[in-house]
Amino acid sequence: MKPVSKELIISGYSVVRDIQKAFNSHYPFLKIEFSTNPKGVFSLKKHMVSPESSMSKITHLPTPIQLNVAEYRTVAEVEKDCTEFLGLSMQVFRKSGNVWNVISLTDSWTLESQNNAGEFISTEMAAAS
Repeated sequence: MKPVSKELIISGYSVVRDIQKAFNSHYPFLKIEFSTNPKGVFSLKKHMVSPESSMSKITHLPTPIQLNVAEYRTVAEVEKDCTEFLGLSMQVFRKSGNVWNVISLTDSWTLESQNNAGEFISTEMAAAS
């Protein structure tokens, strides 16, 4: 059985917050952030994209794109596509209790695996407190 296709349709009219919410609706224990820094440095606030920004203000999209966020895709693949299609760096974060951790050492894991790990960790932490 082929996995259900999950795509984020992004146009110049899209607002970052809406893209983030759409992604989070598929993966409640993951979140995404965007950066205008080509090296993807997310520690510098000046490069972080505001959730209120429209895509037309931060990137040039002549036509809408479909960003494939299917559960079988790895974090690295989705981040690479974002850079290629939007010219923006994207970082996926995984929930760990009340904290969002950057996914870097495990970016070869699928989105589904990352989300499941976030759910497990968050559930265990809640049960322990």
